[in-house]
Amino acid sequence: MAKNLSSTRIALCSTPAWRLDKFIEGHLLGDITFLTELRTDVNSISAFLKERCFQGAAHPVRISRVVMGGSYNRYTMLKGRSEVDLLVFFNNLTCFDDQFKLQKEVIEEIQKHLCQFQQEKRLREKFEVQSSDQPNFRSLSFKLSYPKFQQEVEFHMQTAYDALYEVRRKERRNCDIYNKVYARLIRECTMLGKEGEFNICFMELQQDFLWKRPCELKNLICLVKHWYQLPERKGCVFL
Repeated sequence: MAKNLSSTRIALCSTPAWRLDKFIEGHLLGDITFLTELRTDVNSISAFLKERCFQGAAHPVRISRVVMGGSYNRYTMLKGRSEVDLLVFFNNLTCFDDQFKLQKEVIEEIQKHLCQFQQEKRLREKFEVQSSDQPNFRSLSFKLSYPKFQQEVEFHMQTAYDALYEVRRKERRNCDIYNKVYARLIRECTMLGKEGEFNICFMELQQDFLWKRPCELKNLICLVKHWYQLPERKGCVFL
């Protein structure tokens, strides 16, 4: 893997600027068929968690949806190994603080059912829940492997307060409504001493912003992600 990355970097360094778009398309971007299978598998995992998690629980909190965050689309998903944020949104949370009060319970519940999903072997691909010696109640990880595409995807799953649930249904383009929600979350996070941690609530808006940007920005993201994976980046800087 490291050898392939290094050889790609050498080829990239010798590619003139006017040919970068073709180079990225031919050497860096993942297969479209793979992306289709990946989305199908994520939908299966999402449906499984929505069906199983917190059934019969005393509190009303339930999973409303699972969203892939970050730049994972056909224009920015790299060949080889990728990392993807997976956000689990919940309904019936009354405020941002509820997310933190239930975080430990929610992560443990999701992990339990992900392990069941792994044991039941519902996917054709290799599905592996990542374990850690140190308990982490902020997120959990699992991995999907696709040998026929030579792809491996590591998911980092986090819980999220669905702050935009109502406005997303009713006021999609009303910036004033979004600004009020944004200001309220800033106040709540400041009072809780958790400044900046509300950003995942707006992950879908970030994706919408990226989707509408020109191809040059998406290509730049690909190049940065490719550079980040290179073993040479540790201990030195190159241009």
